Amino acid sequence: MNSTVKTIVPVLIATLSSVAAWGFPFGPPRGFTSAPGDKPGVACAQCHGGSPLNGGGGSVRLVFPSGLTYTAGQVQNISVVINDAVAATYGFQISARLESGPSTQQAGAFTAGQNQKVLCSNNAVQPPEGCADTGIQWLEHTQPSLSNTIAAQWMPPTGSSGNVHFYVSANAANGDNSSRGDHIYAADYVLTPAASSTANVPTVTSVTNAASGAATAEAGSWITITGTKFASAATTWDNFMVGNVYPTTLAGVTVAIDGRPAPISFVNPTQINALVPATSTLGNVTVVVSSAAGSSVPATAVLAPASPGVLTFPQNQGRYIAAAVLDSSTSFEYLAPAGLLGSAAQSRPAKAGDTIVLFGTGFGPTTTPLNPEIAATVAYPLAHTGGDISTPLAQVTIGGQAAQLLFCGIVNPGIYQINAILPAGLSAGDQPVKVTLLSGSSVTQTVFIPVQ
Repeated sequence: MNSTVKTIVPVLIATLSSVAAWGFPFGPPRGFTSAPGDKPGVACAQCHGGSPLNGGGGSVRLVFPSGLTYTAGQVQNISVVINDAVAATYGFQISARLESGPSTQQAGAFTAGQNQKVLCSNNAVQPPEGCADTGIQWLEHTQPSLSNTIAAQWMPPTGSSGNVHFYVSANAANGDNSSRGDHIYAADYVLTPAASSTANVPTVTSVTNAASGAATAEAGSWITITGTKFASAATTWDNFMVGNVYPTTLAGVTVAIDGRPAPISFVNPTQINALVPATSTLGNVTVVVSSAAGSSVPATAVLAPASPGVLTFPQNQGRYIAAAVLDSSTSFEYLAPAGLLGSAAQSRPAKAGDTIVLFGTGFGPTTTPLNPEIAATVAYPLAHTGGDISTPLAQVTIGGQAAQLLFCGIVNPGIYQINAILPAGLSAGDQPVKVTLLSGSSVTQTVFIPVQ
């Protein structure tokens, strides 16, 4: 498969419990995050009978306006983003601690917004003069939110305070006025002081469809970001994924698209592979890459309802589609010239009647939406856009001849699959492949499969 699509590294997810909105509709007591000194083991056991921590199929993310950096004395408007397929209301609790004393030292100060409060260590609402004792604060809801995106305001510490750890717990409640069936999520982040120099600040030069290289992409599809000063070395998700939540921080690098955190699968000094987060925005959106050195000048990506591209094997300058040929219901070989992929990957040309499997990204909406933040293996067909539901979802031609379409839909976040039967009568050798979706979008790449 195209080297653009690698595997996934997780955001640091803490082992904690929290309280759901209907367990504490007006906010939980202080101390229900994973911060040292808190008591995360209590909340779920006492108040919730839903899934295990981070086991509800969703996630909680913090979106920082300057990436994972802060500037002393410069207010940050942070977004708490809670994703859950069945939630009706949402709640949260967040705390910020200095790395030099995470159980005893508050980092900066929170300001309560609408339907929010700041608690002190004595569990009282923060008085005008601030919290006494250690000064530790917990910002949380006072009423369940109907929106999955909640604003939080934080003033960073002054002076040379070092790294800051954020701990967030979130509740995705099902709205049945009980504590049963709610989903609890948690995560933590480390912010570093922004460098005073701009010498190593990331620069973005292009944002393209990871398969086709086109300027357009689709929400939930794979993109490639090129530029400079992203990370010091190449890093993939290979050994870092925790549970099934995709990371939005990799090697200290974050990507915000349309203001939303993007899952990242690969980063090196000049390239990032990421999934466009779920968004209904179409047209131009901003793309910002951040590291400990600071945040890039916003670049622009163009989002469309569909932007199909097929993935290709990296050999031979991407001449061949990333594809497989099924030998049986349980076995396959890669669809490529024999030996092209090396001795570790068995490959062969296809013959008439073979079932072939082609992979791509950006094919458009599916009958069931798939959350791009959560690892999943599914088989959701494209949503039908025509008046006659018997009309095939796509037209695939190989060597100019129509192939019988068996399936066209999404199988993993950002990865679409086409199953088709190779037509008879094709000449041996490389044959061009054309894909046109029922929506009218088509793959513009010139690509081939080998036929025997």
